[in-house]
Amino acid sequence: MELDLLIRNGILLDPVNRTEKRLNLGVRQSTIAYIGEETPAAKRLIDAEGLMVSPGFVDTHMHDEELEDPGTIQQALLRQGVTTALAGNCGSGPSLERVMEKRSSPWLNLGYLTGHRALREDAGIWDVYKAATEAEIERMGEQLKKELSLGSFGLSFGLEYAPNTSPREIEALCRILADHPNRFVSIHIRHDGPECLESVAEAIGLAERFRIRVQVSHLGSMTAFGFTERSIRLIEEARARGADVTFDCYPYAAFCTFIGSTVFDPGFEERWGKGLESLEAASGKYRGKRLTPEIYEDMRKNDPKALIIAHVMNEWEIRACLRHPLCAIASDGVLHNGEGHPRAAGAFPRALRWLREEGLSWPEAVRHATVLPAEMSWLPVGRMEVGAPADLVLFSPEGLCDRATFEDQLAPPEGIAAVLVNGQIAVEDGVLSPEPRGRLLLREP
Repeated sequence: MELDLLIRNGILLDPVNRTEKRLNLGVRQSTIAYIGEETPAAKRLIDAEGLMVSPGFVDTHMHDEELEDPGTIQQALLRQGVTTALAGNCGSGPSLERVMEKRSSPWLNLGYLTGHRALREDAGIWDVYKAATEAEIERMGEQLKKELSLGSFGLSFGLEYAPNTSPREIEALCRILADHPNRFVSIHIRHDGPECLESVAEAIGLAERFRIRVQVSHLGSMTAFGFTERSIRLIEEARARGADVTFDCYPYAAFCTFIGSTVFDPGFEERWGKGLESLEAASGKYRGKRLTPEIYEDMRKNDPKALIIAHVMNEWEIRACLRHPLCAIASDGVLHNGEGHPRAAGAFPRALRWLREEGLSWPEAVRHATVLPAEMSWLPVGRMEVGAPADLVLFSPEGLCDRATFEDQLAPPEGIAAVLVNGQIAVEDGVLSPEPRGRLLLREP
């Protein structure tokens, strides 16, 4: 039977066996149907001479909360080679019910976690500082069960954003999750800075008590104040005891979140040893400006959803976190009215470049972007083999480079020749397909 597409003369990267070989690859419908040296007949041919052919990148930590947006964040990820992603992290995000009502076909294959704060709001809790009552916890639990039955990939906590969340509240929800196979907890831990070690231990405790998988979100941004090495050691020791704990990281020494969040409550300067001069408005009328006391007060009061970039972490610790063999690359991409942090458009090319600078081979580097995050989320993608989904990215090994900056936050990367989603070309020479090629991912009950 004739192939739909043949990619010829590319260097195929196998992140499982960690090999790179010049071979041809054939696609039929949405599946890799051929890998070998022959040139079978195909309806379309792509000459990949000089290009690497990798499984599509997998981003298990991104944000897609603004359902009215036509897909800006998805398109930014797609242009850098991401073909599968999970939204609803850090405890935020819409309910899966609302996604199904409002979203048309996504630009990439997109699943959702159920956000803890969304559960709190469904239970009538709008005050992020409020501890939930027993009745409210029970209502949250019922909504979580419904979300899981609809196909949610699990539960996400943003404990730094809801600082008075009680152990009882967390444990009640984790107990429900434990009854559902192949679901996991994504957790933005309770504290960054000096108290992060206790917060990492709290996350580990959930994995151990409830025998569930816990993914510590953007570990570097929480610990790169002198605590990353010790935090990773805690995770390694827990895994040696049998705890199912994973983690991810993005390749920037600056984080980004909303100015109105608890992260910027008074006292943040002491945590980081940095002041307002290290904070940059990423959206809104002050975009591009460093904060002053007057700007800080104005934004907190009048534009609390505006994003702030905090240039406060140690880059050497972020690099150490990324190169750890257990660490998945994740963008933590988030935008507000199309504005935000360059990680939304450049995280994966930038991380791969960093890993190559650390001495990793291309198959070893793309493992952090493909099969590793896929296995962390029980996603059947990220592999270079016949029968695997035809989600692929073709890129120049010399030319791959992020171009997004803190000034031009959505500039697409260089060196991406093509991206395939579900066997169809979604990006070619930087140009998006006219129609989305992705689909909504739902976890089977």
